[in-house]
Amino acid sequence: MKPFDYYSKPKTLYPDKKDYTTFYAYDKGECLNIRSNFYTSKREVEGDYPNAVIQEVLDEDAYKAHRKNYDAECAKLEQEFQDDLFAEFNVTDNPKRFKCFQIAWDEGHAYGHSEVYSYFSDFVELIYD
Repeated sequence: MKPFDYYSKPKTLYPDKKDYTTFYAYDKGECLNIRSNFYTSKREVEGDYPNAVIQEVLDEDAYKAHRKNYDAECAKLEQEFQDDLFAEFNVTDNPKRFKCFQIAWDEGHAYGHSEVYSYFSDFVELIYD
């Protein structure tokens, strides 16, 4: 079994909407500036361009694609944890393993993978044939 940190640290960073936001500063119909990933808030742009109209545009498609990749990687890590746990306790073919895991998950996932492991190790005796 891998270290518990492995399962809770995806390589893809959690997406942040500010990374997909572009600010446009307009004054008298002219675009003064286009900045993406430079400003962290609309207030900062307003500070640099006090008389301008600021438009904030989110690239939702890119943000959603990043989020989808992040969620898929997290799901893959959770599945890998579950598979490794079953292998660790030699219950890969036991039909009751999923129910045992679900109970352990419900009891311990709020406290991390190590706690789920601990609960599973306590409950797994009940499903051995």
